[in-house]
Amino acid sequence: MTTSCKSAEDCVASLIDETNRTQVENAATPWCYELTNQIHNIGIVVTETSKTLLVNPVWLRFVVESDDFEACVADEIVAWYMIQEQTGMEYLSSWEYYE
Repeated sequence: MTTSCKSAEDCVASLIDETNRTQVENAATPWCYELTNQIHNIGIVVTETSKTLLVNPVWLRFVVESDDFEACVADEIVAWYMIQEQTGMEYLSSWEYYE
């Protein structure tokens, strides 16, 4: 695997920055991210003050290396907004995605 953990993390950091700039409601509850081995692949934790994208760093390196970052990571945030919109819930329960 030639993708470094730092370059994979940079992809997530850019995604979070872009999401916080483009989603108006993020002023009150901004997105952040955390690299953690406590999760298999990817998950989201939502509180009243923040939304946290949890990402396993080994899995992240793999999806960046295989050019699947958009489908596996960025689309997770899009899916969260779609589910929130469909359910009308302000705070969705946290979930973890297993591939």
